[in-house]
Amino acid sequence: MKLLIKQSLAATMIVAASVLPAKAVEYVMSASADYSGPFADVMPNAMSGIQAVANWWNKEVGKGLGVKVDIKISDMRYDAAVIARTWPSILSRDNPIIHLGFGSPDLTTLMKRLPTDKVPMLIGTAMVGLVWQPKGWHFSIRPTYSHEFAALFSKMQKDKGSKLLIGAVSTQTAAGFVDQVKGIEKLAATYPDRFEVVDTQWVAASPVTVTSNIRAMMEKKPDVIMVGGTTAQVIATASALEDLKLNIPIVSSSHNGLSEAAKGIDLAKLNGSYSVFAFAPDNQKDLPLRDIYLANKDKDGQWGLIADQSAAQALLALRVLEKAIAKVGADKVTGEAMYDALLANTYTEKELLGALPTLKFDDTAPFPIGEIKVKAQIVKDGKITPLGDAWMDAPALEKW
Repeated sequence: MKLLIKQSLAATMIVAASVLPAKAVEYVMSASADYSGPFADVMPNAMSGIQAVANWWNKEVGKGLGVKVDIKISDMRYDAAVIARTWPSILSRDNPIIHLGFGSPDLTTLMKRLPTDKVPMLIGTAMVGLVWQPKGWHFSIRPTYSHEFAALFSKMQKDKGSKLLIGAVSTQTAAGFVDQVKGIEKLAATYPDRFEVVDTQWVAASPVTVTSNIRAMMEKKPDVIMVGGTTAQVIATASALEDLKLNIPIVSSSHNGLSEAAKGIDLAKLNGSYSVFAFAPDNQKDLPLRDIYLANKDKDGQWGLIADQSAAQALLALRVLEKAIAKVGADKVTGEAMYDALLANTYTEKELLGALPTLKFDDTAPFPIGEIKVKAQIVKDGKITPLGDAWMDAPALEKW
């Protein structure tokens, strides 16, 4: 009798094991945060973008694949020294299949290590020419800042119908900001019949006033002023234009763009000015990624440009994981499999839920290749609105 009971229990356990779902394979995606440095004020929003998309993916996609992604966030303080100290423990403790970086400290600290560590890094901020190197394991969802500016300048030049005259305000205290200007100088040198950089004013990163600089620039009669550095420089430039009773559009990026400038200046003073970036505006009329964020975010964080950017960053990383799983199997994904999947596949705008254009990567550059496309926002009647619905094409640029 006891033998029959034992045999019956064993049979029941075998049947139960055959119908119960197998435990999901878990993979870690590590992420750099900055909760105590220059981007601390926007960091809850940035990290909420990553986590919301991971929450959605685990429920709607990963569950069907038998895979769960765990986002492990480390406070790197936007500090290269902290990143250098923290990265070895992330490798040994978390064994990440990809690292979601946050800007230049991650790039400068990790880009030479990543090929040896066999962990690719994907960042959401734009690239600079300084890290435009082949065979790297560092990538961005965006091209260089200069490519982004060039796309908007191309549209403005076509609208004008003659050569676009560009002025720039930047700072020499940050190599990346100098690089933005060099990239636009390359644009002008490549297309001399379409663009000319008429003046560059080098100012402090947080200037008190730039009125004298803008007055000097006006002697060259620019059509537009590029300010790709800090939000303080955007606000100072707008104030200078108001002081001089001038109406010239400012073009900024996402990190120092219109929504950031609005925290320190009346948006009406920026009427006709732009911010430009290679992902869909957060206030675009139809944006499936926004719907996913709002339905899956944790309590911290609000939707906006920084959450939009980080959500797009996480989404691409998860789409890469899907391709890697299809290639090597759900239980065999490594950093190297992720790197191979990133380079081997094209990621469509539909797959990227409208947040990014169709993307293709190769090992010649750390950003998307082929036709680079961007979108922009403009201030109209004191309100930030998308600049049309269509992606704008960036003119081809060789490395500067």
